[in-house]
Amino acid sequence: MENNYLELKQKIEAMQSDLERARIAEVPKIVASIKKQIEEYKIAPDELYPGLRSQLAASRSGRSKRDRPAKYRSPTGETWSGGPGRKPMWVREIEAKGEDLDVAS
Repeated sequence: MENNYLELKQKIEAMQSDLERARIAEVPKIVASIKKQIEEYKIAPDELYPGLRSQLAASRSGRSKRDRPAKYRSPTGETWSGGPGRKPMWVREIEAKGEDLDVAS
């Protein structure tokens, strides 16, 4: 019997679904086995992935910090762009007083 395209496609999709369910069921056992062997042999992360640390360090140091124009200015002349990260102390002090940062700058 000759299967047509749509029937074959449906069978493939069903098998892919079965395959993914089997993978999901087996992964926890495999991970546990790998962790046990890593502990038994005292394997360090850099032994598993040589050069990973240097790659991470390079990617972090290689990031370009975009210079953003100052959006806020303190009464003493300090500036802040309002970007991500911790707010400067002078910004936190102004906000703690309940003042509007736009008015204060």
